[in-house]
Amino acid sequence: MNRRVDDAGMVTAETAVVLPALVLVLALLVGGVHTLGAQLACQDAARVAARAAARGESAAEVARLAQSVAPAGARVRVAGESGLVRVEVTATVRFPGPLLSGLPALVVAGRAVAADEAAGQTTDDAQASP
Repeated sequence: MNRRVDDAGMVTAETAVVLPALVLVLALLVGGVHTLGAQLACQDAARVAARAAARGESAAEVARLAQSVAPAGARVRVAGESGLVRVEVTATVRFPGPLLSGLPALVVAGRAVAADEAAGQTTDDAQASP
């Protein structure tokens, strides 16, 4: 009473069931890398802007430097208080591709603080600087 069951085609059927899930996982990984890249760009932009603001660059120049590093459409906020310059760069990130386009957008941010070099100088110090 040995009956041999023909398993031909089972792997194809299982692959057809699992393949959409694998594609979705891959798309989520790509979206995660895209979001991480945007967050790192925001952090770099905030760092560049904080250093420029601490050196005493104009607000327009600080914003231009931050926008050159930040993701497209990023917002830059600069605040100075008690000898410090604080910069926050935020950007809205949408997942790439049609598979994940229905997911909500994520907001990523980068923040940096630098000592305000211009605030620490007196009139005599400013004249003595080269």
